[in-house]
Amino acid sequence: MIQLVEELCEFATGVVADGNAPLFERIGRELPLQMFRFASGDAYNGWQVPDNWRVRRAKLYRDGVEVFDGMANTLGVGYYSKSFSGELSWDELRPRLVTNPNQPEAYMFHCVWQYRPWDADWVFSMPYRVFMDLGPGRYRVDLETEYEPGEMLVAHAEIKGRSDKIVVFNSNTCHPHMANDGFAGTAVLIRLMQWLATRDNHYTYRLVLGPEHLGSVFYLRDLPAGEVARMVCGVFEEMPGTGGAVKATSTFNGGHKLDFAFANALKHHAREHALVPWRMGAGNDETVWEAPGYEVPFVEVTRCEDQFAPYPEYHSSLDKPELMIPGQLDEMLEVLRQVVLTLEGDATVQRTFNGLICLSNPAYDLYMERPDPTVTKDLDADAEKWGHLLDCLFRYMDGKMTILDIAERHDLPFERLLRYLRRYEEKGLVRLTFSECTRTEAVRV
Repeated sequence: MIQLVEELCEFATGVVADGNAPLFERIGRELPLQMFRFASGDAYNGWQVPDNWRVRRAKLYRDGVEVFDGMANTLGVGYYSKSFSGELSWDELRPRLVTNPNQPEAYMFHCVWQYRPWDADWVFSMPYRVFMDLGPGRYRVDLETEYEPGEMLVAHAEIKGRSDKIVVFNSNTCHPHMANDGFAGTAVLIRLMQWLATRDNHYTYRLVLGPEHLGSVFYLRDLPAGEVARMVCGVFEEMPGTGGAVKATSTFNGGHKLDFAFANALKHHAREHALVPWRMGAGNDETVWEAPGYEVPFVEVTRCEDQFAPYPEYHSSLDKPELMIPGQLDEMLEVLRQVVLTLEGDATVQRTFNGLICLSNPAYDLYMERPDPTVTKDLDADAEKWGHLLDCLFRYMDGKMTILDIAERHDLPFERLLRYLRRYEEKGLVRLTFSECTRTEAVRV
């Protein structure tokens, strides 16, 4: 997966940028994509697709000597900065310099004008070590940028299932060259979709890739209402490769099957995890998908360490592929696989018998051994959990409780419990009936 991250990080992407088309060409070698194009100037609900923006020259001189070249790094000029040529004092220049003393080698990603093009001015972004060499003097700025109409690109890939109900996965493509807050998340979802393509799935799975917020805003705007209504839930995934715990937010209303699927997957398949309320992770496009009129239940999953400081290299040139920890990427992928297996496997359990079954009888052979002070047994650490499950299990077989309900009540891994209950089905003791995700119907005005 690291090689894929490295290749995706080669592209200087943006909301509208020359690097977007080759990025999607590369992703198209992994998955078949359907492209959606939105012209510069297109507007909806106050959001606006910006022009394509390029830097032609970005020099800073002090007392006639060049001290900074903003074209030395893709982030050296604040994205969507306007042209400026003129002389400034140090006091006038200083507010125009974006830097971070905590990351002295980093160029910071100044990106706000991509989303507010009407506010665009100009700034340079420079490493703090460069900034510290500056000071009082007379400065000359020679910054030439250009804007021209272009297209914002959004793509989706879809794996058809037996049902037309859709589970959405979403990741951003607008952070140039960045790994953790960007293309590592995309790479994880590409690998997830490739795995899904090998399976016989109930749900249809859709991967949506595009610029944060703007991509989802315009993509959803143009979808038929009936298509959005078939989206039963979704996941925005990012920041998978650094050292933080896997953190999942609640859907807006909470209590959705997706919420419980994440809770179970994280407890049993992540070394460290956190479950936090809606919008208390890093915060991203879940607000677009859950917006009124769409209301698709959405979870955000990240390794965000703090909502306002997700990880030290966040939004900087130091967010490189070598920052990624391969085991962390693999763990994120496994968590998402387990969520899918839960959504695909959850079922209600209806008994076909009355009374108490002797599970240890060889005719059934379903007993789960539990600790006994008089008998030496080689038991797993969770044997007593499974033993207590057997104390309760028959009463759960009412055709209403689902396997996921039972797994959560007894703190057991869903996939193992599913395999266990399928043995009951094989013995003719229960009927397992698929439990499909539902959602509240969105109100459109």
